Amino acid sequence: MTLIEEIAEPIERRHQSSLSPPQDVKHTSLRMMDDNDDQPLIDGLPRMTKKEVRAISLEHEGYSTPSLNDTLYLHFKGYRKIENLEEYTGLKSLWLNSNGLVTIENLSHLKELRCLYLQCNLISKIENLENLQNLIQLDVSENGISEVSGLACLPNLTTINLSKNSLQTDESICHLKECKNLSTIDLSHNKLNGDGVLEVLSAIENLLALNITGNPIVRNMAHFRKKFIVSNKKLKYLDRPIFDIERASSEAWAVGGREAELKVKNDFQEEERQKQRRNLEVRL
Repeated sequence: MTLIEEIAEPIERRHQSSLSPPQDVKHTSLRMMDDNDDQPLIDGLPRMTKKEVRAISLEHEGYSTPSLNDTLYLHFKGYRKIENLEEYTGLKSLWLNSNGLVTIENLSHLKELRCLYLQCNLISKIENLENLQNLIQLDVSENGISEVSGLACLPNLTTINLSKNSLQTDESICHLKECKNLSTIDLSHNKLNGDGVLEVLSAIENLLALNITGNPIVRNMAHFRKKFIVSNKKLKYLDRPIFDIERASSEAWAVGGREAELKVKNDFQEEERQKQRRNLEVRL
């Protein structure tokens, strides 16, 4: 098949879509058909067969030649295992969220992958990502992860979503310190608590944005927000934006307490009023 035919095939498939059965019926028929590569059902559960992956790719305007696809949507299918993706070597984004996946596996050949979405599965351990050297974004939220691991091997990882897992102590997230280029982390709605959590997150040198709302530490640590801002010099976002006045006043508080904090705020407000007056005088 020529490249032109490859590109034209999704268009022809869209033309025939009005004659196709509903998506859930079509998938069922595909799974029940005899597949020479592997069985479409195991113990009554759907499998990620080559035939099924190809069909899904075409439904999303992809190509029948696996290596031509840069995005693959395999979410909300009920899969229990990642398999039969060996030929999809050109993938940049892979959506595997909202299945029943237990293990991260069989992805080592996806060397071009930039974004991997594994949220809403049954994963308890981050593993087998060593060959994904170009991975930038990883979403493993809403799983069963109790300890962060397996990320230091990803030199280009900048964004990770770990929200709604089972992280509780500073030891459970200590591995994040080894991820030198991490700049955006979502740890919201876990069970993190204790001063050690602040120490770990302060050691992530390039951290710019942190979401930690919904954790016990937010309500249990006195002056939580001020302490985090002071400890993380580059931080620009902590559950909401950090503006210059808040950083300046927090740093003053760390040195001189409440009185110093109020002085910085008053000085800042007075300076803003003077700027407004000068601007008004120039217009007049």
